[in-house]
Amino acid sequence: MILNGLDCSPLEPQPKGHEEVDWLKRLIVTSVNGANVVAIGGERGDDEPIAYCAPDGVWWAGRYVGTVLFDGGRLTIRPRFGIAVLRDWLSHATNVALVEAPGHLTDDESFIVQLLAAVWTKGFVDAARHGLPALKTDSVSQGAVVRGRLDVGRSVRLIAGGDEALVSIRRERSLDHAASRSIVAAYDVLRRWMGGGNDSWIPPRVKELLPHLAAVTGARPRIPTKAELGWVRYTPITAGFASVADLSHQIATRRGLSSAPEADGRCQGVLLDVAELWELYVLSILRQAERALTIRHGTRELKAAGALLESEVNNTSLGFLRPDALVEDHGSTVGVLDAKYKRLHPKPAAPLGPQREDLYQLAAYMARFGRQAPRPWGMLVYPVDPVEGTTPPAESLNPWRLDQESKVLFVTLPHKADQAKQKLRTAIQSLKPQNLERSAA
Repeated sequence: MILNGLDCSPLEPQPKGHEEVDWLKRLIVTSVNGANVVAIGGERGDDEPIAYCAPDGVWWAGRYVGTVLFDGGRLTIRPRFGIAVLRDWLSHATNVALVEAPGHLTDDESFIVQLLAAVWTKGFVDAARHGLPALKTDSVSQGAVVRGRLDVGRSVRLIAGGDEALVSIRRERSLDHAASRSIVAAYDVLRRWMGGGNDSWIPPRVKELLPHLAAVTGARPRIPTKAELGWVRYTPITAGFASVADLSHQIATRRGLSSAPEADGRCQGVLLDVAELWELYVLSILRQAERALTIRHGTRELKAAGALLESEVNNTSLGFLRPDALVEDHGSTVGVLDAKYKRLHPKPAAPLGPQREDLYQLAAYMARFGRQAPRPWGMLVYPVDPVEGTTPPAESLNPWRLDQESKVLFVTLPHKADQAKQKLRTAIQSLKPQNLERSAA
């Protein structure tokens, strides 16, 4: 069973018959925990279904791209704007230039390989800011000298057997552990996928540090099990390697690049959350467009988070709010921006385009972060849809009023970074108080 589709679009062709629909429902339930989703920015938000059935009975693909294999079937979701657009977004969001994968892979597999290589190298460089993950492990010594703590039980058994040696255990830092083996194994797989001798995809920091890990684990170490990775205890300084080791295990076991589905009931594969990528891309464009303002990433920076309600009894918080971006000028919040990887053109459930829950969410953000004058503006940012070829009605009717002091814009950004920066800069300029007063006059 093979199903295909574009992200955030109806599956084509639609699943037919009870067998295909039942398989798709079981896949959705099995994959609901997001274990197959590759995290680009570290901490991720709530997951959405890989696919869903709309009220009118039409099956849609979710916000992910990639391939998942499950119970004898395969679902492939391709980017609706094309691989080249996602490659450009990923480069801006991660500051990692993607290098073409070898030609014997299909276009979809090639992109997944590039994606994994880019996310893996970025994660490794970020985690290795303070060095390699040297962790404390137990080293056992046997001899006439006690090194560390005496292991009484084993020493007694040796002496009883006629051996006069003592067994001792000491704690020492070592690179020989499951996380290191996972990372080196992933590097070996990526290196072969990316063309063997071509190392232009490897950042200098990775080239500098990887040989030290490989010297300890071997160039092709045994891939640890998920349980062995779970036993690793990281320090605060090495905590960043936890996510790198998990992604490395995913790469080393080649999940998502199998040519044939497996019939073992497991959900395998790798998926890119395009909504997360769009959020990071918009944040990058925003920071480049408005360098004079402070941009806080609400979903990553805890200082930018806030609660909608607080109990008067014990100050308990309710309804934590994390907008994608808070725009500040000299410490004062002047704008709230949220990136939406959705369609802004009208649809039956949203006659003007914006979805009701997104409007409520933005209004809550503006209420929470606009408790002091001047009231901040709000903005929902969507990708331009070249297929539509027209400006969405919600955008053509900008600006909108939340109240007499608060304005809201709907903005669709072009896929080219330079054009996106200019459009976002123009939109923000139009929301400055003097421009609003001029337009009202």
